[in-house]
Amino acid sequence: MCDADLDYLGGDEFHPIADKLKRELMERDIISSDKQWDELQVKFLEAHTYFTKTAIELRRVNKLARLEEVKERLKTYN
Repeated sequence: MCDADLDYLGGDEFHPIADKLKRELMERDIISSDKQWDELQVKFLEAHTYFTKTAIELRRVNKLARLEEVKERLKTYN
């Protein structure tokens, strides 16, 4: 249970869930741009760690790939 809520970070649902979270934060005026969202994502993904052996084995590699994807996208902003 301790990794269940953030399983999506290394799973196939990363993009759909992340897009929903971004929309929610934008609607609440917590963030105002895609760049700001990506900066928040990098900070969060870098700070996050899985706790269980199963999550580490099954999700860590994909989560790190998502982190690199977001970092690369950040390079494209002016």
